Amino acid sequence: MVFTFSFAFDKLHADILYLIFQRRRVFVEKIQELEEKIVKVIERIKSLTEENRSLKERIGELEEALGRKDEELNTLKRELQEVDKLRTTIERLNNEREMVKSQVEELIRELESIEV
Repeated sequence: MVFTFSFAFDKLHADILYLIFQRRRVFVEKIQELEEKIVKVIERIKSLTEENRSLKERIGELEEALGRKDEELNTLKRELQEVDKLRTTIERLNNEREMVKSQVEELIRELESIEV
């Protein structure tokens, strides 16, 4: 009977050890899966960080370009105002010329009428 008890105890002990090792193996596999996921997350964070840096740099470049374009636009607006002023001056001078021309023509007619 001692032999049977010892065998049963050894079998129970072996079963318990098997279960412990199985659970340990499953635990190790889960840890390895978790480590792999963590590595992927870290790689993705590095990638996103680099992409973020690159995008911020591009934003800076675009903001500088926008500033230059704003300056160009302001310069063009000032030049357009000058052109409008010149156009107004030309129109005024053309009107004055037409008035002077009309006056000269009127004076010529008067002179011609006096000489007759």
